[in-house]
Amino acid sequence: MPPSPVRRLCFNYDGWSPFYKGPAPADIRRAIDRLAGTQVTTVMLSPSLGQSVNYPSQVSELCHWRTMTPTAREELYHVMGGTAAGGVEQVAALGRRTGFDGFGVLVDAVRQSGREAFVTLRMNDVHMVTLENGDGPYTDAFYRRHPEWRLPEGGLNYGIPEVRAHRLAIMEELLRRYPFTGLELDFLRSPPYFPPNSSARPLPKRDERTGKEAARWTEPDPAAADFSRDNAEAQVPAMTEFVVEVRRMTERVGRDLGRRIELCVRVPSSLAGCRRIGLDPVAWHQHGCLDFLTVGKFLQLVQGLPIAEYQRAMPGLPICASIDYVVGGPLLAGYFYPRDGTAEIYRGAAAALSAQGAAGLTLFNMFAAQANGVDPRGRDWNHEEPREVLREIGDPATLENTDKLYLVDSTFRLFARPLFDAPAALPAACTPPTPLGVTLNVGERTAAGKTCTLRVVTQESVPGAVLTVRVNGRALGASRPARSPHLFPEPYDQKPPELDQCRDFTVECGALNYGANEIIVQASEPVTVTSIELAVTAQRTSR
Repeated sequence: MPPSPVRRLCFNYDGWSPFYKGPAPADIRRAIDRLAGTQVTTVMLSPSLGQSVNYPSQVSELCHWRTMTPTAREELYHVMGGTAAGGVEQVAALGRRTGFDGFGVLVDAVRQSGREAFVTLRMNDVHMVTLENGDGPYTDAFYRRHPEWRLPEGGLNYGIPEVRAHRLAIMEELLRRYPFTGLELDFLRSPPYFPPNSSARPLPKRDERTGKEAARWTEPDPAAADFSRDNAEAQVPAMTEFVVEVRRMTERVGRDLGRRIELCVRVPSSLAGCRRIGLDPVAWHQHGCLDFLTVGKFLQLVQGLPIAEYQRAMPGLPICASIDYVVGGPLLAGYFYPRDGTAEIYRGAAAALSAQGAAGLTLFNMFAAQANGVDPRGRDWNHEEPREVLREIGDPATLENTDKLYLVDSTFRLFARPLFDAPAALPAACTPPTPLGVTLNVGERTAAGKTCTLRVVTQESVPGAVLTVRVNGRALGASRPARSPHLFPEPYDQKPPELDQCRDFTVECGALNYGANEIIVQASEPVTVTSIELAVTAQRTSR
């Protein structure tokens, strides 16, 4: 087995999740203790809560600094959920009363665990920024004083020099206050960063009278599903200048503190899309700003990313991949029914992305399953994430002989961002004259002792339709009926497919490529294919 290409396995905590269990130092340290015995090398800690922060800042403002009205508090808990909103509110209250720094406890716990501690700053966090007409608990004084520097979507306009200076000052404060190994600029959370180039219609504004969000999840406006606004490519030089300035700041602070501070970014899954929203990672690399780059999709667990494209454009720069926690799911009557990542799905994603050349992996929002909440029928869907995979997915050698579920990525309509993310192959039509061709990325180096089953899921039930499948040019045998909604148990898929929508095929594991595999589906009647999945079951051992 060749050496692992994965240099880092990063675990990302947002500004809420480390405080799920309570405000006491022991409760907060549990967020890091949970990573004991795993392959996690790096913990990414976010201070961002909307435009406020979760530490006692002299530049920004600690969240929950101002009293909320009962109506606003009810809305906050409705949108954010009680686990997230309540946890951080308790820590902030303790900080106000005693000066307690829960974020500092986290940083110390990471360092004491022997792992790298990175601060990851969401470049425009818009959580609840419209609550109380911009005066809610997740805005800071800078944001409230300057409504003229806000974008219609709620974030700040990075075309304003004072906005960039404010964000830079927050970064420097964090690096001087805490012993971080590095700084990540998270550009996936959340575009846009600039006004459009012209007066094209922006996304609809929230209710300016109440400042409320309509619901925890809202259906995208079909007319705005592609971020219906003009491109911001004209602002590329301004953002590049800013990233260069951030790099100079980290070098200056590093010299003052006697240690090197790394700089990395997390960006959307399309290089062309990055430019459309004012970002140019290639220029940042050419200016020598970056130590590594992470590419991902907005709030979606995907198994195919254009890692090779980024590597060609930025030779010599380690390109890592981001894995989120939710595969997809429908939004029905205002409630989102997620399909959470299972151990097999996480393993499949890690193996597939490593096979595509990822130099490292970041697990983003993996903890969020603990705060799923209650569905309309009253069922509580909160559950622990499959932490056992953290002992395996950092190294392809330990991942090799494990059960995995590989997926062809599908469009996740709720979080689709086609303006800056690479398109997904599914769903797609398959008709008698027009077969469906897709790529499935697989990370199996050996076939011995493994059983492989391929599943095709269709949107409609077409009992009379005959489906045939070829994998890398080889015809599979006849399909067989599905015996369960999933190839591996998925107790936290809130809307699984019906059995008559699923067709299963046996695949010879030796026919699979390490990396890209061509899948061709033909149908005797028109169908819409919504999912293509490959289950790899390893021979049982004593592991």
